[in-house]
Amino acid sequence: MAPAFVHAATEIEEKGGAGNIDRAFSRMEKISAVGAMIGALEQIARSGELDDDGMFSWPIHRTRHQSSQRFPRKQIGKLLEYPNVVVIPHIRFLAAARLLFGSPGPKERALLLTAIVATGSGMDLRHHYGGDGSDQMSQITFVASLLEKAFPHDTRAREACLRFVAFQACVSYVSAGTVKLVSPVWRDGSAVTGIFRTDAYGDAALYGLLKRYPDLAVVLAWTVILGELSFPLVLFAPRWVAEGVLATGAVFHLANGKFMGLNRFIWAFSGTYPAVAYVSRALRGRDDS
Repeated sequence: MAPAFVHAATEIEEKGGAGNIDRAFSRMEKISAVGAMIGALEQIARSGELDDDGMFSWPIHRTRHQSSQRFPRKQIGKLLEYPNVVVIPHIRFLAAARLLFGSPGPKERALLLTAIVATGSGMDLRHHYGGDGSDQMSQITFVASLLEKAFPHDTRAREACLRFVAFQACVSYVSAGTVKLVSPVWRDGSAVTGIFRTDAYGDAALYGLLKRYPDLAVVLAWTVILGELSFPLVLFAPRWVAEGVLATGAVFHLANGKFMGLNRFIWAFSGTYPAVAYVSRALRGRDDS
């Protein structure tokens, strides 16, 4: 059975187009907000790494900006210093929690999204390293949702924001699949075995299984490659196929969270699925077959 949020993302509504757009953005924001909350809690729990003697020491990392004439060192630098910087993930958590659990109106949603986008940019400025594709995809989704709030009565502009998110999701999957396809270690399955051998992204039990059955690693690698490359077909497929593709994508990211510790990817990428589902429905001419 598809996860509940996938069913919600692909649910076909009987009401008008504006209502469908509203629901798509609301679901995008709520799903993505879960990932933002998790990421903020992780940053709060590891806030010691932001200390001047920590991994992300600001006296060291700010040297990246010293050659930039545009970087407002006096205005922003103080906020990015430790311990002041710890307030940023707290703000992000509270804004995401309100977006997820509350029922804010359009103006409040715009303010909450502004806070989430600003805090994401602030933490990226604070330590450029340590992020991943989930952070980038979430930021794209939140920025698109924020831009949509500037055009509350312009259906074409709002749809353009949804199409942009759907396009970014497709590009992300295809890019990942292409990189794997041209890699010999992915084509022969050794990359999969190697990944699960590592301390950072590994799983001892799964590594042992793949080591004993190398053909399973090949099947798993090609399943991932073909799945990522074929993801854009969801835009043109019949509804039942589109739902299956999105459910498979969600299961794929859940597995990544379980075995690789990539626990924010499921929320970052499934947060784009309402936009993908909306565009898919539009390209089918609202045909539910």
